[in-house]
Amino acid sequence: MQVTLERVTHTYQPGSPFQATAIQDVNMTVREGEFLALIGHTGSGKSTLAQHINGLLKPTSGRVLLDGQDIHQKGFDKREVRKTVGLVFQYPEHQLFEETVFKDVGFGPKNLGLSEAEIKERVVEALQKVGLGDKEIMEKSPFELSGGQMRRVAMAGVLAMRPRILVLDEPAAGLDPQSREDMLQLISGLHKQGSTVVMISHSMDDVARFATRAVVMEHGTIAMEGTPEEIFRHAERLEGMGLDVPSVCKLGMKLRAMGLPCPEDVFREEQALPAMLTLWKEGKRHGAE
Repeated sequence: MQVTLERVTHTYQPGSPFQATAIQDVNMTVREGEFLALIGHTGSGKSTLAQHINGLLKPTSGRVLLDGQDIHQKGFDKREVRKTVGLVFQYPEHQLFEETVFKDVGFGPKNLGLSEAEIKERVVEALQKVGLGDKEIMEKSPFELSGGQMRRVAMAGVLAMRPRILVLDEPAAGLDPQSREDMLQLISGLHKQGSTVVMISHSMDDVARFATRAVVMEHGTIAMEGTPEEIFRHAERLEGMGLDVPSVCKLGMKLRAMGLPCPEDVFREEQALPAMLTLWKEGKRHGAE
């Protein structure tokens, strides 16, 4: 299952003095099974693009296709999009509202008209996936939980719909270091279990660690796309857009500026040690000569 955007443009408040085009003429496909990172500076159109992937926004022009079908075409059941593509907003815990964790996670499945038994099965399954499967937690108010736990409950509410594609807008924003790492490992685990993941992130280190492909947004258009290896080879161009690059890339750039032969395709921490060892051996060999 995949989502394809064909020449999608979205203009907010068209025809008014406040008219603003957030994305323009975007062509992109979310491929089944991938971990796609959407990156770009604030205001580049990432969140607007994400909200088109799950049909929350309708394009001003262009089409959004779910397995070849236009999701905004007359007669298309929008519930199919909601069930297939789950969107987790930035700070989703702000959207919690039910008395208990169980009721909050079960809200979406209940609106699908499922039986009580099916709702319970989905709630338990989703909470177990996010590591909150204890009955005691299910019966608590979500507002009694820690910030990291509330974020997990909000994600469980989306997972309870059993989406095949998960779209996340800065899922680790505002979390403490441990909760942040737990959240990223959770998302990585869901991807390894077969979910297609689309993640908006400002952390290039996270993109380097987890993404299989990245799309770089600039001024509402796609400036670059490719694997992390392909994207981070253009570190100078990314910095010119006002974007950060992975810490390992920065180190490599400094070493190359010093005249040292550091490969340009080293951007993950686990790649850094072998590269540094090679440099050390080269330096030692030249020193011996």
